Amino acid sequence: MSAADRQRTCAACGGPFASDERTGLETVIDGEVLYVAVHTRHSTYPPRREAEATHRLTTVTAA
Repeated sequence: MSAADRQRTCAACGGPFASDERTGLETVIDGEVLYVAVHTRHSTYPPRREAEATHRLTTVTAA
């Protein structure tokens, strides 16, 4: 069973997943490693963390 099937709702916005909807998967560390499903383009990570990760990835791939 997928994370989206178990959760039934997006970890970021709380909205329900449509059947056969493509979702993202994020890692959450809360004493153990957990995986949560989110709608495409949603994130449970703070915006600054997202921006820093994007910057690092574009810097590495451009080099």
